[in-house]
Amino acid sequence: MTPAPYAQTPPAANTTLLEVHDLSVHYGYGAGATKAVQNVSFRLAHGEFVGLVGESGSGKSTLGFALTGLSKPPAHIEKGRILFGGKDIASLDAEQLREQRHGGIAMVLQSGMNALNPVRSIRNHFVDIFRAHGHVDRSRWTARATELIGKVELTPQVLDRFPGELSGGMRQRVSIALALSLEPELMVFDEPTTALDVLVQHAVMNTIIELQKSENFTAILISHDLGIVLESAQRVMVMHEGRIVEDAPARQILENPQADYTRMLLSHYADPRAEVVELPGFADRQQRKAEGASRTEAATHTPTVSPRTLRADQHAMIVENVSKIYPAPRRGEAPVRAVDNVSFTLEPGAALALVGASGSGKSTIAKLITAVEKPTSGRIRFGDLDVGSLNRRHFRRLHRDVQMVFQDPYSALNPLHTVEYALTRPVINFTGLHGTDARRRVLELLDIVGLNPVEEFAAKLPHQLSGGQRQRVVIARALASDPQVIIADEPVSMLDVSLRAGVLALLEDLREQWGVSLLYITHDLLSARVVTDNIMVLNGGAVVETGNTADVLRNPQDDYTIRLLDAIPNPRKVVA
Repeated sequence: MTPAPYAQTPPAANTTLLEVHDLSVHYGYGAGATKAVQNVSFRLAHGEFVGLVGESGSGKSTLGFALTGLSKPPAHIEKGRILFGGKDIASLDAEQLREQRHGGIAMVLQSGMNALNPVRSIRNHFVDIFRAHGHVDRSRWTARATELIGKVELTPQVLDRFPGELSGGMRQRVSIALALSLEPELMVFDEPTTALDVLVQHAVMNTIIELQKSENFTAILISHDLGIVLESAQRVMVMHEGRIVEDAPARQILENPQADYTRMLLSHYADPRAEVVELPGFADRQQRKAEGASRTEAATHTPTVSPRTLRADQHAMIVENVSKIYPAPRRGEAPVRAVDNVSFTLEPGAALALVGASGSGKSTIAKLITAVEKPTSGRIRFGDLDVGSLNRRHFRRLHRDVQMVFQDPYSALNPLHTVEYALTRPVINFTGLHGTDARRRVLELLDIVGLNPVEEFAAKLPHQLSGGQRQRVVIARALASDPQVIIADEPVSMLDVSLRAGVLALLEDLREQWGVSLLYITHDLLSARVVTDNIMVLNGGAVVETGNTADVLRNPQDDYTIRLLDAIPNPRKVVA
């Protein structure tokens, strides 16, 4: 991604497009209201590209919805003004806001799938907008939709597809094209690349940057990823606990941050290609391995788990020449080779990273190892088990010893069940404990993953936990069976940077202190460098590079590995 030119001076008053004065947005009323945005003021100039960065719960998306008039109850503007073209957005009714959309403010939402109607074609999405606003003559609907799709680098054939037939990156590009159809002066992008792999993320951000230049609209990029923001925006506003704690040109944020919170965000970025990689809680992995030090010893942090006697029956997971071929998705199309002749061995207590972009075969390998899917050819062995041909009794044994930690902690837990209930089920199923013994084990698991006070967390529902706390509960559930292998499928991709470090530290300590083997599936090469010893790079279902993690990342041999590394957001690259 080409770094944006930095804005060195504030916009002149006569170029102002948007003014926000002392804005506060609350959820609910009275003493129990949640103050999501507090006393925020700023000004945007015509043609400016501004980043709004902060972690989950900082108020950045709430602010974005308020700016576009999309806030829904119980959210409401408690006080303040939002002036756009001299009009106060906060005072407009629904019909006036609808009129304001054309040529005014548009928003691209976080999830392309949720933003699109799954039962309507992409063409009909454009038709709905053209019909509602009447700014495009009916005879030009197809031509205009084709033109807009071309602007986001998609082919006209996409117009006749449905959202479910498109990849995540394609759906996000469609959302951008739909917003462009309103010919806005201000575009608000709310986490437009969240949950996309680094290559797709890189491509989508390049599209946004080029469109902002060519269409000359003002842009607000809302993100929890400071790396993406610093590589894209001229100016950065840092938001924390509902307030803007820093507002400065991007270069100043990088070189001379003033707020402690900004400095904390910057501390969680590093280049995985560097000779030495250190993050909060993690000394350089190769150095501490050479010194024989654990993560906690090298980082002078208190261990998250206590040492225990290693299991005597630990086995290697051996994958031999495994392929998985799915039937053709449509008539006339070729079968899909999701995994192509992959072989590796995960030794007891080892940590192996499987990395690659979406569709590279990483998650399919996880399904094959856990016997959710059967390989088309090849063999998977775990101890005396042939994973591809298990009976009911052996299937249960495999699932006792091989457990998954899923990508999305929000959907991995039943929202209607307490944490205690979620953990009690696997404790009963795998250990045979009941009653007070089962509850004692549940509390032990919560203590192991660092959720204290344990009694309080046991009684909580998932919505009462942060993303990092939910992921710790998911890890505790995986530990309930006392497994030999944990397969962590993108376990930190949906977490803020400060929460990622805690979850990664927990996984690393479980491996070091308990001897649990870790198969770490990710597209994030920095986290792979931090927590794994060896790495396999997958592209199109095949292994294109493998070896020691630090060696492969510092000296990649395959062009695909180099592309993955180049696509990683790293704020320090902009001043290299």
